[in-house]
Amino acid sequence: MEIEVSIDKFVIDYKDVPHSVFFGLYMIIAMKYKVKMTVYNGTYGYELHIRKCDDIYIHIYFKNFRETEGHLHTLRVETRPEHYSHFREILEMIGKRASRVEFVSCDVAYDIQTGLENIVVIPTDARRNMTHFDTTRYFGRSDQRKRNGYCRIYDKRLELEKNKGNYLAHELSRIEVVYKVNEQVLLKDLMKHPPKQNENYFAAVLIDWQILKNKQRERVASMRDGRDMYTQYIRREIKETLTNQYRLDFDELVRVEWKRLIEEPSSTVLRVS
Repeated sequence: MEIEVSIDKFVIDYKDVPHSVFFGLYMIIAMKYKVKMTVYNGTYGYELHIRKCDDIYIHIYFKNFRETEGHLHTLRVETRPEHYSHFREILEMIGKRASRVEFVSCDVAYDIQTGLENIVVIPTDARRNMTHFDTTRYFGRSDQRKRNGYCRIYDKRLELEKNKGNYLAHELSRIEVVYKVNEQVLLKDLMKHPPKQNENYFAAVLIDWQILKNKQRERVASMRDGRDMYTQYIRREIKETLTNQYRLDFDELVRVEWKRLIEEPSSTVLRVS
Protein backbone atom coordinates (compact mmCIF):
# COMPACT_ATOMS: atom_id res chain seq x y z
CA MET A 1 0.00 0.00 0.00
CA GLU A 2 1.35 3.43 -0.95
CA ILE A 3 1.28 6.02 1.82
CA GLU A 4 2.06 9.64 0.93
CA VAL A 5 3.84 11.55 3.71
CA SER A 6 3.87 15.35 3.93
CA ILE A 7 4.26 18.08 6.54
CA ASP A 8 2.18 21.13 7.38
CA LYS A 9 2.38 24.11 9.77
CA PHE A 10 6.17 24.27 10.00
CA VAL A 11 7.06 26.37 13.07
CA ILE A 12 10.44 27.93 13.92
CA ASP A 13 11.84 30.26 16.59
CA TYR A 14 14.30 33.08 16.00
CA LYS A 15 16.11 33.63 19.30
CA ASP A 16 17.36 36.89 20.83
CA VAL A 17 15.67 39.25 18.37
CA PRO A 18 15.94 42.92 19.47
CA HIS A 19 12.73 44.74 20.30
CA SER A 20 13.69 47.48 17.85
CA VAL A 21 14.04 44.98 14.98
CA PHE A 22 10.50 43.64 15.53
CA PHE A 23 8.96 47.11 15.54
CA GLY A 24 10.97 48.12 12.47
CA LEU A 25 9.68 44.97 10.80
CA TYR A 26 6.13 45.82 11.83
CA MET A 27 6.31 49.27 10.23
CA ILE A 28 7.37 47.75 6.90
CA ILE A 29 4.76 44.98 7.07
CA ALA A 30 1.99 47.42 8.04
CA MET A 31 2.69 49.53 4.96
CA LYS A 32 3.20 46.67 2.50
CA TYR A 33 0.49 44.25 3.61
CA LYS A 34 -1.94 46.63 5.34
CA VAL A 35 -2.06 44.60 8.55
CA LYS A 36 -2.39 45.70 12.16
CA MET A 37 -0.47 44.32 15.10
CA THR A 38 -2.43 42.58 17.84
CA VAL A 39 -1.25 43.01 21.44
CA TYR A 40 -1.96 40.13 23.83
CA ASN A 41 -1.40 39.11 27.42
CA GLY A 42 -1.21 35.46 26.38
CA THR A 43 1.65 33.21 25.27
CA TYR A 44 3.13 35.92 23.03
CA GLY A 45 2.81 39.65 23.56
CA TYR A 46 2.54 40.64 19.89
CA GLU A 47 1.06 38.96 16.82
CA LEU A 48 1.15 39.73 13.10
CA HIS A 49 -0.98 37.75 10.66
CA ILE A 50 -0.09 38.34 7.00
CA ARG A 51 -1.96 36.97 4.02
CA LYS A 52 -0.52 37.57 0.55
CA CYS A 53 -3.54 35.97 -1.08
CA ASP A 54 -6.18 33.43 -0.13
CA ASP A 55 -3.73 30.52 0.07
CA ILE A 56 -0.42 32.13 1.11
CA TYR A 57 0.00 33.32 4.69
CA ILE A 58 2.48 33.72 7.55
CA HIS A 59 1.94 34.17 11.30
CA ILE A 60 4.54 36.04 13.38
CA TYR A 61 4.59 36.06 17.20
CA PHE A 62 7.00 38.10 19.33
CA LYS A 63 8.03 38.16 23.01
CA ASN A 64 7.08 35.01 24.87
CA PHE A 65 5.30 35.75 28.15
CA ARG A 66 8.20 34.16 30.09
CA GLU A 67 10.60 36.75 28.66
CA THR A 68 9.98 39.56 31.13
CA GLU A 69 13.37 41.25 31.12
CA GLY A 70 15.73 42.81 28.58
CA HIS A 71 15.19 43.79 24.95
CA LEU A 72 16.08 40.46 23.27
CA HIS A 73 13.15 38.12 22.74
CA THR A 74 11.88 35.08 20.83
CA LEU A 75 10.19 35.66 17.48
CA ARG A 76 8.11 32.70 16.30
CA VAL A 77 7.13 32.11 12.67
CA GLU A 78 4.43 29.68 11.57
CA THR A 79 3.27 28.84 8.05
CA ARG A 80 3.13 26.01 5.55
CA PRO A 81 6.55 24.70 4.38
CA GLU A 82 6.10 25.97 0.82
CA HIS A 83 5.08 29.46 1.98
CA TYR A 84 8.43 30.40 3.51
CA SER A 85 9.85 31.21 0.08
CA HIS A 86 7.14 33.87 -0.41
CA PHE A 87 8.39 35.93 2.55
CA ARG A 88 12.16 35.94 2.05
CA GLU A 89 12.51 39.68 2.69
CA ILE A 90 10.84 39.33 6.09
CA LEU A 91 12.90 36.28 7.03
CA GLU A 92 16.09 38.04 6.01
CA MET A 93 15.38 41.04 8.22
CA ILE A 94 14.79 38.76 11.21
CA GLY A 95 17.54 36.24 10.49
CA LYS A 96 20.31 38.83 10.28
CA ARG A 97 19.68 39.98 13.86
CA ALA A 98 18.75 36.68 15.56
CA SER A 99 21.37 34.68 17.46
CA ARG A 100 20.08 31.34 16.11
CA VAL A 101 17.08 29.60 14.51
CA GLU A 102 15.43 26.65 16.26
CA PHE A 103 12.87 24.13 15.05
CA VAL A 104 9.66 24.05 17.11
CA SER A 105 7.11 21.77 15.49
CA CYS A 106 5.33 20.58 12.38
CA ASP A 107 2.30 18.47 11.53
CA VAL A 108 3.18 15.16 9.89
CA ALA A 109 0.45 13.87 7.57
CA TYR A 110 -0.01 10.33 6.25
CA ASP A 111 -2.41 10.08 3.27
CA ILE A 112 -3.96 6.69 2.54
CA GLN A 113 -6.19 5.79 -0.41
CA THR A 114 -8.96 4.17 1.60
CA GLY A 115 -12.08 5.17 3.52
CA LEU A 116 -12.10 6.26 7.16
CA GLU A 117 -13.97 3.08 8.11
CA ASN A 118 -10.82 1.07 7.35
CA ILE A 119 -8.41 3.10 9.49
CA VAL A 120 -7.80 2.19 13.12
CA VAL A 121 -5.53 4.34 15.32
CA ILE A 122 -4.86 3.22 18.91
CA PRO A 123 -2.99 5.50 21.34
CA THR A 124 -0.26 3.84 23.39
CA ASP A 125 -1.41 5.96 26.33
CA ALA A 126 -4.88 4.73 27.33
CA ARG A 127 -5.59 8.16 28.85
CA ARG A 128 -5.75 9.73 25.37
CA ASN A 129 -9.48 9.80 24.76
CA MET A 130 -11.05 10.20 21.33
CA THR A 131 -13.44 13.02 20.48
CA HIS A 132 -15.36 13.71 17.27
CA PHE A 133 -16.46 16.63 15.14
CA ASP A 134 -18.54 15.53 12.14
CA THR A 135 -16.53 12.66 10.63
CA THR A 136 -13.18 13.77 12.08
CA ARG A 137 -11.66 11.86 15.03
CA TYR A 138 -9.31 13.57 17.49
CA PHE A 139 -6.89 12.40 20.14
CA GLY A 140 -6.42 15.46 22.33
CA ARG A 141 -8.52 18.46 23.31
CA SER A 142 -8.75 21.58 21.15
CA ASP A 143 -6.52 23.48 23.60
CA GLN A 144 -3.84 20.79 23.08
CA ARG A 145 -3.72 21.39 19.33
CA LYS A 146 -0.03 22.38 19.35
CA ARG A 147 1.20 19.68 21.73
CA ASN A 148 3.35 16.77 20.65
CA GLY A 149 1.25 13.74 19.73
CA TYR A 150 -2.02 15.60 19.08
CA CYS A 151 -3.71 13.58 16.34
CA ARG A 152 -6.65 13.88 13.99
CA ILE A 153 -7.97 11.39 11.45
CA TYR A 154 -10.24 12.73 8.72
CA ASP A 155 -11.64 12.35 5.22
CA LYS A 156 -9.12 14.21 3.06
CA ARG A 157 -11.16 13.74 -0.10
CA LEU A 158 -14.14 15.44 1.55
CA GLU A 159 -11.95 18.31 2.78
CA LEU A 160 -10.47 18.91 -0.69
CA GLU A 161 -13.98 18.90 -2.11
CA LYS A 162 -15.35 21.40 0.41
CA ASN A 163 -12.39 23.79 0.66
CA LYS A 164 -10.69 23.59 -2.72
CA GLY A 165 -13.40 22.35 -5.07
CA ASN A 166 -11.12 19.44 -6.01
CA TYR A 167 -12.91 16.17 -6.72
CA LEU A 168 -10.98 12.92 -6.39
CA ALA A 169 -12.11 9.72 -8.07
CA HIS A 170 -10.70 7.62 -5.22
CA GLU A 171 -11.12 7.64 -1.47
CA LEU A 172 -8.44 9.44 0.55
CA SER A 173 -8.03 9.55 4.32
CA ARG A 174 -5.44 11.38 6.39
CA ILE A 175 -3.79 10.73 9.74
CA GLU A 176 -2.15 13.92 10.99
CA VAL A 177 0.11 13.91 14.07
CA VAL A 178 1.84 16.91 15.66
CA TYR A 179 5.61 16.58 16.05
CA LYS A 180 6.95 18.99 18.67
CA VAL A 181 10.44 18.67 20.11
CA ASN A 182 10.99 18.88 23.87
CA GLU A 183 14.60 19.94 23.52
CA GLN A 184 16.38 22.77 21.74
CA VAL A 185 17.00 21.66 18.15
CA LEU A 186 18.78 24.03 15.79
CA LEU A 187 17.09 24.18 12.42
CA LYS A 188 20.36 23.30 10.71
CA ASP A 189 20.47 20.04 12.72
CA LEU A 190 16.86 19.01 12.09
CA MET A 191 17.85 16.23 9.71
CA LYS A 192 19.20 14.34 12.74
CA HIS A 193 15.84 14.52 14.53
CA PRO A 194 13.09 12.74 12.56
CA PRO A 195 9.80 12.14 14.40
CA LYS A 196 9.23 8.96 16.40
CA GLN A 197 5.48 8.67 16.40
CA ASN A 198 5.16 4.93 16.91
CA GLU A 199 5.70 5.66 20.60
CA ASN A 200 2.41 7.58 20.59
CA TYR A 201 0.20 5.49 18.31
CA PHE A 202 -0.37 2.07 16.81
CA ALA A 203 -2.18 2.29 13.47
CA ALA A 204 -3.42 -0.17 10.88
CA VAL A 205 -5.45 -0.22 7.67
CA LEU A 206 -8.12 -2.92 7.45
CA ILE A 207 -7.60 -4.69 4.13
CA ASP A 208 -10.07 -7.51 4.76
CA TRP A 209 -12.78 -7.30 7.40
CA GLN A 210 -14.09 -10.73 6.46
CA ILE A 211 -11.16 -12.63 7.95
CA LEU A 212 -12.08 -11.26 11.38
CA LYS A 213 -14.47 -13.14 13.63
CA ASN A 214 -17.69 -11.37 14.61
CA LYS A 215 -16.43 -10.49 18.09
CA GLN A 216 -13.15 -9.20 16.66
CA ARG A 217 -14.96 -7.02 14.12
CA GLU A 218 -17.13 -5.53 16.86
CA ARG A 219 -14.14 -4.74 19.08
CA VAL A 220 -12.05 -3.27 16.25
CA ALA A 221 -14.94 -1.06 15.09
CA SER A 222 -15.68 0.03 18.65
CA MET A 223 -12.06 1.01 19.27
CA ARG A 224 -11.77 2.66 15.84
CA ASP A 225 -14.70 4.95 16.72
CA GLY A 226 -13.67 5.53 20.34
CA ARG A 227 -16.80 3.96 21.80
CA ASP A 228 -14.73 1.74 24.09
CA MET A 229 -10.98 1.92 24.75
CA TYR A 230 -11.03 -1.43 26.61
CA THR A 231 -8.53 -2.83 29.09
CA GLN A 232 -4.83 -3.17 28.29
CA TYR A 233 -5.33 -6.92 27.79
CA ILE A 234 -8.07 -6.48 25.17
CA ARG A 235 -6.12 -3.64 23.52
CA ARG A 236 -3.18 -6.01 23.07
CA GLU A 237 -5.52 -8.61 21.56
CA ILE A 238 -6.89 -6.06 19.09
CA LYS A 239 -3.36 -5.00 18.08
CA GLU A 240 -2.41 -8.64 17.51
CA THR A 241 -5.53 -9.07 15.36
CA LEU A 242 -4.59 -6.03 13.30
CA THR A 243 -1.03 -7.20 12.63
CA ASN A 244 -2.54 -9.52 10.01
CA GLN A 245 -3.80 -6.44 8.17
CA TYR A 246 -1.61 -3.49 7.04
CA ARG A 247 0.42 -2.00 9.89
CA LEU A 248 1.35 1.66 9.52
CA ASP A 249 4.95 2.15 10.66
CA PHE A 250 4.99 5.90 11.24
CA ASP A 251 8.68 6.02 12.13
CA GLU A 252 9.87 4.22 9.00
CA LEU A 253 7.51 6.10 6.68
CA VAL A 254 8.73 9.50 7.85
CA ARG A 255 12.39 8.49 8.20
CA VAL A 256 12.60 7.66 4.49
CA GLU A 257 11.06 11.01 3.51
CA TRP A 258 12.44 13.30 6.24
CA LYS A 259 15.17 14.96 4.17
CA ARG A 260 12.75 15.74 1.33
CA LEU A 261 10.09 17.02 3.73
CA ILE A 262 12.24 19.54 5.59
CA GLU A 263 14.52 20.63 2.76
CA GLU A 264 12.38 23.44 1.30
CA PRO A 265 11.55 25.41 4.47
CA SER A 266 14.95 24.77 6.10
CA SER A 267 17.02 25.83 3.10
CA THR A 268 14.87 28.95 2.55
CA VAL A 269 15.25 30.10 6.16
CA LEU A 270 18.92 29.24 6.61
CA ARG A 271 19.93 30.84 3.31
CA VAL A 272 18.79 34.27 4.48
CA SER A 273 19.84 33.95 8.15
